Amino acid sequence: MTVHGEEGAPAPQSPDSVFGVLGDATRLGILQALWDRYDPNATDNAVTFSELFDRVDVTDTGNFNYHLGRLTGHFVRRTDAGYELAAPGFKIVRAVVAGGVTGDPTLTSSPVDATCPRCDGPMALRYEDGTTWVRCTVCEGYWPQRGGELFGFSLPPQGLRGRDPDEVLDATIVYSIHRFETMTHGVCPECGGSVDASLSVCAEHDAADGVCDACGSSFLGVVRLVCASCKFDWRSPSYAVVSDHPALVAFYYDHGVEHVPATWAAITRGLHWREALVSTDPASLRVTVRHAGERLDFLLDETATVVDVSE
Repeated sequence: MTVHGEEGAPAPQSPDSVFGVLGDATRLGILQALWDRYDPNATDNAVTFSELFDRVDVTDTGNFNYHLGRLTGHFVRRTDAGYELAAPGFKIVRAVVAGGVTGDPTLTSSPVDATCPRCDGPMALRYEDGTTWVRCTVCEGYWPQRGGELFGFSLPPQGLRGRDPDEVLDATIVYSIHRFETMTHGVCPECGGSVDASLSVCAEHDAADGVCDACGSSFLGVVRLVCASCKFDWRSPSYAVVSDHPALVAFYYDHGVEHVPATWAAITRGLHWREALVSTDPASLRVTVRHAGERLDFLLDETATVVDVSE
């Protein structure tokens, strides 16, 4: 397989040259026009020069041809039938559609039809800086330093469109949990790079009152996932890496419970599992799941990997 950097492979473009190409309204208009014309179900999405020219707000064909030429070969592919978006072109337009690079909307605190796993109090969500924050309106939650937050998961601004607060909550969980699972399997959902995983434990953990004074968290173990390439990182309580384990899903299924990790019900379930310290050097802990009088133990090592499952 030939990749960038190998002999015979096309040389990668420098970031400044790539962004320089995009710094023009006509070129962005061409990408948008090709996107508007694109049909995922069509067998051929090529657009002729004349049709593309008519779709872009320009009057000079020579000037238009110049800008199209700057895009062709990297963002745009030329075929016998015309022009179509190449993979980098799709990336640019989809980033615009998602809204993450063109806006920063906010959603003020709004009640949702869910209750706090700690106190059964009503919950509310708000959205800012690309993140959906869910908090309890009564207790301090699991992260009191954030004002009662239960979790903060990312969601592109497009995820807010056409959804009420409950639907935003569901969409956020689905979007983020599947991305988290991708990272736990060693693949970065942002760039496809390799992910380094580690587990840290609080040697003096005491969360009898809800939050440990030593670490400021309700959770004994915290998992850290970091992409070695793009530096995308994720921190999560230890229970999260257990939630999609086949043994856990089967355990619940055998007891008549359909455990789907990317749901609020599964998150709530996980928050009631118990952690027990095994060792601090290297870090290791046990996550215990109980249901209907039976239990399942998961042993996590310093890389946040489940290395043993026992009943």
